[in-house]
Amino acid sequence: MLECVLVDLNINEHTSVNELIENHMPFIIKSISDVTGRYVSCENDEELSVGMLGFSEAIERYDNEKGHFLSFAKLVIGSRIKNYLKAENRHQHSSLEELLDKGLEIKDEYLEQKEDNSLLVEEINRLKSEISSFGFTLEDLVNEAPKQQATRQNAINLSEKISNEEEFTSFMYLKKRLPIKRIVLKFSVTEKVIKRSKKFIISVVIILDKNLIALKNWIRK
Repeated sequence: MLECVLVDLNINEHTSVNELIENHMPFIIKSISDVTGRYVSCENDEELSVGMLGFSEAIERYDNEKGHFLSFAKLVIGSRIKNYLKAENRHQHSSLEELLDKGLEIKDEYLEQKEDNSLLVEEINRLKSEISSFGFTLEDLVNEAPKQQATRQNAINLSEKISNEEEFTSFMYLKKRLPIKRIVLKFSVTEKVIKRSKKFIISVVIILDKNLIALKNWIRK
């Protein structure tokens, strides 16, 4: 309870929960980083939100029998972050299975070692974040990716050409869409070819441009 927390921390009795959270933001970020093993910035909305909710939960559940409040809060935050990461990993592995079912093979040397599998999951998380700014999700990509090998390979080849043109990639990131008419003129392809695979093409361009190593290895196989 808040009263017990304020007593334990020797803080003014009129301090609110929001003030407590704000004043202990470095502690919350450090508690998250201790679990994830990486720096957490204020831009990391999801993990930071989970950590803040964990801190708030610790305030609600705390009493003097639980020892020092910050030690207790660290345990609660850590537990919530671990649960969040497990849920995310389950989601990612489910998405990987969907990709495999669609014929988008990701089975390569990057899956042979646990640490490399973690790299792949991390890159997929980054790809998810990138494509979300274009208005679609990993699930959309899975559902709309080319099913035929020849069509898929043609889309990959076109993506590689686009990724080598700074004018095109700059336009894509700025406007959040492909410069279709310019691509048609530059590479002598039809609009239909681009439009039917545009989400896949955008994703491959991002993978190449951001140098997502494990995913680059996947698409080039």
